Amino acid sequence: MIGWLKVEETSAVAEARRRARRTASALGFNSTKVEHVAIVATEIAQNVLRHGGGGQMLVEVFGAPSLERLHLLAFDNGPGITRVDRMVRDGESTKRSLGTGLGAIKRLSDRMDIDTSPSGTVVAAEFLRKALRSATPADHAGLRIAYPGERRCGDAVAARSGDGVCLYFLCDGLGHGPKAAQAADTAKQAFMAARGSDPSEILQEIAQGLGGTRGAVGAVIALNHTAKRLDYAAIGNISTLIWQDRKVQRLSVRDGLLGGRSATPHSETISLAEDAVVVMHSDGLATMRGITEKVALMNKSAPVIATRLLAETERKRDDASIIVARLHAGRTL
Repeated sequence: MIGWLKVEETSAVAEARRRARRTASALGFNSTKVEHVAIVATEIAQNVLRHGGGGQMLVEVFGAPSLERLHLLAFDNGPGITRVDRMVRDGESTKRSLGTGLGAIKRLSDRMDIDTSPSGTVVAAEFLRKALRSATPADHAGLRIAYPGERRCGDAVAARSGDGVCLYFLCDGLGHGPKAAQAADTAKQAFMAARGSDPSEILQEIAQGLGGTRGAVGAVIALNHTAKRLDYAAIGNISTLIWQDRKVQRLSVRDGLLGGRSATPHSETISLAEDAVVVMHSDGLATMRGITEKVALMNKSAPVIATRLLAETERKRDDASIIVARLHAGRTL
């Protein structure tokens, strides 16, 4: 099942550990790293219970083939952490516990980040499938939540690399349930097999591959870190916005359906500032009207941004998905 794990009682800690261990094993992590993932999942879940009064967790995998990253993500509505710098040291605690939670998470994961305030805390721990080259600048996350009660998600998120750019695809299969999931999965496969790096051409290839399905709406972006440029194309109600220089630019879309009557995607090219953050999401999330005020959050890592926005804007009446990609890596602990 694709969805949040509610962490409201101690039994959820064991379930978080099982989900994390199972996902790490499926990615081919060695036994030592699988156990590190399991320990971190346990610590995150225990912290959500002890210090956040309960919350939710998500285990997600995202990235280009062979460069996938396992994300352990959690949020709560607790009072926040007043001294994060102290709490990430082993042996420190804000309550009567062993005090090794945040320190262990930072030490055992490949990357850790926290966003905390009096209204709650988001914790993100990241594990790499393979070591990244120093020249690889990608800081991204893609998350999905299925329609409540469904076991398959009718949204799809994907990433791949080609021609010196990072390509991202987000689509929403028409409706929800198994047939929507089939359309989304077919669209994702077509994206991964598409030639070149032109978003408009890729979308048209995807549309050709969706015959016989319900169809889907979707958007593709090509993020060129060297040229500081974003190429974009979309058909249907996928929202794409760029946060940079403390302003938000919302990109246009064109009505239509991938797999339906032939339609030319809307496309454009945008120059990016050093602090640029790109957000794509389906209509399972509400319009993010207050994002211009989230300056501190938008300086964080992509997994933390994606988790916070997903948790705050999920409508809970449809499949939901989000991709966050930064031009340059965000601040982490």
